[in-house]
Amino acid sequence: MKKVIGFCLLLAPMLAAAQDMPVKNYPKGYFRDPLDIPISLAGNFGELRPNHFHSGMDIKTNQQENIAVHAAADGYVSRVGVSHTGFGNVIYITHPNGFTTVHGHLNRFFPALEQYVKQQEYKNQSWACDLTLPPAMFPVKKGQFIAWSGNTGGSAGPHLHFEIRETESGKPVNPLLFGFDVPDTRAPEVQRIAIYNRYTSIYQQSPQLITVKKINGEYVPAQPVITTSHSLISLGVQAIDRQNNSENANGIYEAILLQDHTPDIGFQLDHIGYEETRYINAHVDYKTKKSGGPFVQLLYALPGNKLDIYHPLKGSGIVSLSDGRVHPLEIAVKDAYGNTSVVKFAVQFKGGEEILSDSCADMIRPNLRHVFEKDNVAFTLGEDEVYDSFCFDYKEKPGAGANYYSSVFYLQSALVPVHDTFTVRIKPSKAIPPALTNKIIMVREGMGDNAAPVKLENGWYRAVFKELGAFHLETDVTNPTIKPLGRLTQGMNMAKATKISFAMHDNKGIKSYCGTLDGQWLLCSRKNDVLTYTFDEHCPPGEHTLVLQVTDLTDNVATYTLKFKR
Repeated sequence: MKKVIGFCLLLAPMLAAAQDMPVKNYPKGYFRDPLDIPISLAGNFGELRPNHFHSGMDIKTNQQENIAVHAAADGYVSRVGVSHTGFGNVIYITHPNGFTTVHGHLNRFFPALEQYVKQQEYKNQSWACDLTLPPAMFPVKKGQFIAWSGNTGGSAGPHLHFEIRETESGKPVNPLLFGFDVPDTRAPEVQRIAIYNRYTSIYQQSPQLITVKKINGEYVPAQPVITTSHSLISLGVQAIDRQNNSENANGIYEAILLQDHTPDIGFQLDHIGYEETRYINAHVDYKTKKSGGPFVQLLYALPGNKLDIYHPLKGSGIVSLSDGRVHPLEIAVKDAYGNTSVVKFAVQFKGGEEILSDSCADMIRPNLRHVFEKDNVAFTLGEDEVYDSFCFDYKEKPGAGANYYSSVFYLQSALVPVHDTFTVRIKPSKAIPPALTNKIIMVREGMGDNAAPVKLENGWYRAVFKELGAFHLETDVTNPTIKPLGRLTQGMNMAKATKISFAMHDNKGIKSYCGTLDGQWLLCSRKNDVLTYTFDEHCPPGEHTLVLQVTDLTDNVATYTLKFKR
């Protein structure tokens, strides 16, 4: 017997009618491979990553650095960047056909560009840079050497990150649709399907996960008919793709749900902009993944999901089982080359449904602004910040340490994602000594502890975060640390050395660093929290004094001084 407690059906965004999945016709053969070795992929476009879709191809470089990188077509260097995060050293080449190629994690640029970037870094006294260049400064021809591959920025190993973007919009497009020679006759591997109750929020349920196996060329569950206590459901799928010459578990390109043998809805990972890539947290079952489960891609759009990857072929991904019949369903999963795997199964409503109420003291809904205020804590979520409704959970407990200057405020579980930044304001629970007023920091506890600098406004400390959780104020009076890497002694002769490196650390976060040589600003590169000075013309023979300063989020400073000879 169905027990109804009260419900509100969570409708997906309105989707325009369509008949077929879009066919893409990008120019094939226009771009050459950026390397002179066969393309083997460590990652592909649309691969699922924490908080973002992968935006290009990660091309293996045989576990080596300094492989020659070439221009994929005629064009000009339109932008160049240097950073310890993201793409690290990166070159953008704009082409006359309306596309721009991106080459990331490079070690060094071609000599003329390398020299120009270095001049700008010294001029601006900043190693990190993002430079826009005019068309006539660095034109390139197809096949021209442009850089050495590397492992810079947010890279965990040597490889080349390669993208193709629409020049006008800046939106990355799936490079595998441009005809690169990536041998691939392997169909995607489907691992699980997931069933969701459409009468309640995705954040207030655990999906029914069903493992599937490939038998006689098709993926099927152990039981041919899956029974469920939900009369209105939607589906999700866990799947990966591999190429002939790579065993890396890469992403799929397309998935289509068929109801009663008729295509209902599908998604296609074709072009996704950087301004929308965080919507991955709406496309996947974020709660399941954050809880340690698999990446499940939803075959329906959550109410706050603004991605345009979904294509309604007949419906919107809702499956009604209320008639009690056995409903045959299929999920067709494809890669960019059209290799296809099909999951076949059937679902039947078994009764006994309990539809939970969506009413609570403080319900947060997508597409609505939410303001939460208590005596000593407040925070605001904009109307575009959440993807599905959830019942807001708030708790307060006393601060745990002598350096705590507020209670700990639990502002919802981090299992619920937030699309962009939000502001938290906390009022101290005790007087802060004048000497510590500039040493206050706001800390987010729980999964992935992190801290943020604060601003004091009318007795409230304000900070910005990207994840919900438990927050409090505390003081940070501990200086960062600087540790030389290698055996360094004062006055040592470094004539044969090519570089010098230091590891910096702070328990709450590093705000800035600065190196000088004999009182002049020094170009120090950064990889994670390791700083490196590569000896150059700014360090001629003679005696020198190198000073390195590291500043944390509350302006505690560490200083390291080294006297040496060249």
